[in-house]
Amino acid sequence: MSDHDTAFVLGGTGFVGPHIVAALCGGGYRAVSVSRAAGSAGTEHISLDLGTEDPRPLSELLRRYRPAVVVNAAGTYWGLDEPRMRRSLIAPAETTLAALAAVPESRSRYVHLGSVLEYGPLPAAGRLDESAPTEPESVYGRVKLAATRVVLAAVADGRTDGIVLRVTNSIGPGMHPGTLIGRVGGLLANHRTGRARVELSPLSAHRDFIDVRDLGAAVLAAARARNPPTVVNIGAGQAVPVRHLVDRLIEISAVPTDVIESATGPTALGADTNWLEVATDTAEQTLGWRATRTVDQALSDYWASLVT
Repeated sequence: MSDHDTAFVLGGTGFVGPHIVAALCGGGYRAVSVSRAAGSAGTEHISLDLGTEDPRPLSELLRRYRPAVVVNAAGTYWGLDEPRMRRSLIAPAETTLAALAAVPESRSRYVHLGSVLEYGPLPAAGRLDESAPTEPESVYGRVKLAATRVVLAAVADGRTDGIVLRVTNSIGPGMHPGTLIGRVGGLLANHRTGRARVELSPLSAHRDFIDVRDLGAAVLAAARARNPPTVVNIGAGQAVPVRHLVDRLIEISAVPTDVIESATGPTALGADTNWLEVATDTAEQTLGWRATRTVDQALSDYWASLVT
């Protein structure tokens, strides 16, 4: 990598995008955020709608910038039915791959953010590795898998140099308020001078949570890796009780709180299983990456971002 290598981060203004931009900048890249939304102060940004299914605007940018890396963190699923979710999550991948194919001289590494929920049915215990069956039960998992298959087909045909990172639940500064921790954090922040009441569905699940900044480091490792596998799981490698995360965030906030677990409460997490833990051997052996931050660090920094 030269000192002037450019990296595009598609969807660079969402939750994970700014952390990926920061990691790539820290790794020596000129990281450029590409999205419909306005960019953050101090970050190089290009406004572009990737959901139009017209690859020509992105092709023009690829010719102009010749990025060494293109990261796809674009798309959302919040509040969307399956047809709209497919447009939000699959169209950016198809558009980007078509744009890359139109500019073969760019020779960009394409890093696609997938999800471990592309696997399924998920086990009641044990660790998921990359050989697990991909028969997801959730709508989100099915849509993410469809996007991943678009990428894997392009890699198999030699149309792109691509890698899919199947990521677990990310937590940390900038979390969406619709997530479990985002919902709890928002309630706590609004009741710092009183007593909070948090009503949720039963918190019986165990999940593999990763600090979003570790995800940024994983993307950097994928960008740099020589001849990586096409699919790599990214997680902490340890399932954590969801109730523990909620309790720790409350302790960190120091806000007196009543937690009510009710079958009629808002759903805590969307996956159709009580257990999710990821094997990280492939990431460690092929990317030289592993998670280094703790859940407590992610929660503490998330809370600080809410109240400062």
